[in-house]
Formats: sequence, structure tokens, C-alpha cells
Amino acid sequence: MSESKLEFPEVVGKSVAEVSVLDDPEFGKEVLIRFSDGTQLSIAVGVRQTIDARYCKEDKPDMPISHKQVT
Repeated sequence: MSESKLEFPEVVGKSVAEVSVLDDPEFGKEVLIRFSDGTQLSIAVGVRQTIDARYCKEDKPDMPISHKQVT
């Protein structure tokens, strides 16, 4: 089995304002990390065994700055 790794160098050194774990009906569990500069990193770990991660402005969650997916 090969391992996949997602890295987000754009968040290194950022100040974390909040970390939440949500139960998303579409994607399963989602980890939401909000940064004090108004950006956020959302990582959804679904039952399909995929990882869907988005880095975006907090006020524009549907317009990712970066979007990575591992299946």
C-alpha cells in the first residue's frame, strides 16, 4: 500500500485561532482550522477513504486558495 501525504507550507508559522471537528453529512468528519489572519484550512476525511483539503479565506470558504485531494 502506498502512502499519500498532503503538505500545506502556506500555513506554517500562522497563528491558530480555532480548531473544530465537525460531522459533515456529505463528507464525514471534517477538521476545520481557522487562522487569526482570516484564512482557514478544512480537511474532510470521508467514508470513501478520501482526503479533501481546502485552504481559503474564512469569509470565502467556497473559493479555495489551495485545494488538494488524495484518494
